[in-house]
Formats: sequence, structure tokens, C-alpha cells
Amino acid sequence: MLPTAHRLRTNRDFRLIYARGRSYAHPVVVLYVMQRTHERVDLALGYRVGFVVSKKQGGAVVRNRIKRRLREAIRGRLPELKAGPYDLALIGRSRARHAAWPEIDEAVELLLKRANLLPDGRDRSRQDRRDAYAGEDNP
Repeated sequence: MLPTAHRLRTNRDFRLIYARGRSYAHPVVVLYVMQRTHERVDLALGYRVGFVVSKKQGGAVVRNRIKRRLREAIRGRLPELKAGPYDLALIGRSRARHAAWPEIDEAVELLLKRANLLPDGRDRSRQDRRDAYAGEDNP
């Protein structure tokens, strides 16, 4: 779970990101990124992340499953994000409902790279993250 200081929750914050942020689209998910400036920098150090899934996707169980997957996809990459006061909004699209976990994980990684939020020379491969997630200690 993300710490409270690193969560986007108010409607005002989301509207601001939609209006002033830059969007990066993928068939599974859309990423909005906005760099905070001036008085909004002090809201939280580093990043704040929010998740949005429309009611068109399905009931609460389906929407929460999509949000949990998006949250997990970004959680492992938070330490690798470039420093700076960023607000991120991840919006699950209709394809996210039936997407397999690797597809969602790859989509989030691709969008973060497109937004230049991940360093280019990443030292952890996708297989390393899978092994760590499974609890294996493979060198």
C-alpha cells in the first residue's frame, strides 16, 4: 500500500492533472504525468500516485481488481522513479479488465519509460522482479 502522503485522492488533484499534465496512452492503461510547481511542491516530497477505473469496466470487484493490479505494477518501480515532485494518474482502460498480469506490468513499465520517469540503464530485469515477487533468491 502506498503511504498516505504519496496518494492522490481529491477530485481537484485529478482534474489538475488532466488539465495540465501530459498523457501517455497504451491499449491497457493511460498514464498522466504532471510536475508540481510553486505552492504545490510542498504537498509531498517526490511523487503522488492515483488510480482511476471507470464504472464501465464493471462492478466494484472488477474495478478494485484492476486498481490492485495497477498499484502492484507501479509499487515495485517507485524506488526507481526519477526524483522530482511528480503527480501520476493511472487510468485503467477496458482492455485492462481481461489483461493478464504480465501485460499490465509491461504496459506500466513502457509508459513510465515513455514519460522519462524510469532511468534508461535499469539494473533489474523483468525476470528478476518476478523472482523477487515469488520469494525466490536467485542471483
